[in-house]
Amino acid sequence: MSREIRQRLRSRGFAVTTVLICLGVLGAGVLNRALRGDDSPTRYDVAVVGRAPAGFETALQSAAKALGIRIDVSSVADRDAAVSRVSSGDDDAAVDVAAAQLIADRAPPDELAAAIDAGWQSAASRAAARDAGLDDTQITSVLAPQGLARTSISGAADSNDDVGRLVGSATAILLFISINAFGGMVLTGVVEEKSTGVVEVLLAHVRAHQLLAGKVFGIGVVAMMQFSAAVLTGVVALRISGTEVPNSVWFGLPTTIAWFVVGFVLYSTLFALAGSFVSRQEDAQGAAAPISMVFTAAYLTVFVLGGAPYSTAARVVSILPPFAPLLMPLRVSIGAASVLEIVVSAVLLLAATFGMLRLAGTVYGRTLLHRGSRLKWKQALTMKSS
Repeated sequence: MSREIRQRLRSRGFAVTTVLICLGVLGAGVLNRALRGDDSPTRYDVAVVGRAPAGFETALQSAAKALGIRIDVSSVADRDAAVSRVSSGDDDAAVDVAAAQLIADRAPPDELAAAIDAGWQSAASRAAARDAGLDDTQITSVLAPQGLARTSISGAADSNDDVGRLVGSATAILLFISINAFGGMVLTGVVEEKSTGVVEVLLAHVRAHQLLAGKVFGIGVVAMMQFSAAVLTGVVALRISGTEVPNSVWFGLPTTIAWFVVGFVLYSTLFALAGSFVSRQEDAQGAAAPISMVFTAAYLTVFVLGGAPYSTAARVVSILPPFAPLLMPLRVSIGAASVLEIVVSAVLLLAATFGMLRLAGTVYGRTLLHRGSRLKWKQALTMKSS
């Protein structure tokens, strides 16, 4: 295992690929921010003359937030000072409390006027209700009743789902690239050791299942380092982009590493097994074709079922071991996967991976020393120990 880690980490290709992936992910975040432009809320300055009604500023800020603007409030000594500040452009508007007037150089922007009116009316209504003998609880129940609860009978995604789907799809692409690249290293590494006779020397010192585990986990550690670097860069890219990210994405991104690790072990074990069936590099891809087909099909389900992550088909397929490492991270990022589905999917994937390691360890020992024509899967699974 340590030999595999050292050998891969020393590769210039690994370093270059890791840097390019991280730069690509980071660049996507920077590009998104550039395309979005400056989306900070419009800022207005408002001066207040006199003592405003209780709750005026709080209500004003609530109205401003609802309208997507920002209002900074300051106090001035008298009306003349307020008029001077508005005339000079230091403030966009002023409120004369005693005269109950909104002062502006020209007609104030509609959203600013609406926010100030809403804040003033709310504060005035509260003052009148308090004068009428109502307590704060009664005033709140009358002036700010609880809004309607929202539900979707179709289970349709909201705007936050778009961010989760984008992150989940990008994660699936990274998973597909990583498992294909490093799984291919496992495949070619096994064939190379067979074709050069190195495997016979190694088997004199370690057992076949230990050799299999060392190759899979050794390359897996290197793959996880690259994938983790890409995920961490993705977190930074999301921050840079300025996109509002739902909580489900922040939960889904770290757990993606766990899905990757187990998924990599599952598929790489199969790639290693396929490599033991052949003695020449040109036959390796043919032996691994069934695995590649299943893996590619799992990858395509991300885009086929990713558009309907709440559907029954997506729920069922995402818990099946061959599909879980690619599809479940997307559903988790969107928030479409329940805790039960995540647990069941993880348990099934771990069980399938453990079972595959046990089976592969047995078959691997029978096929490693095979020379000549390529073994078919049925032949390898039924071959008896020599």
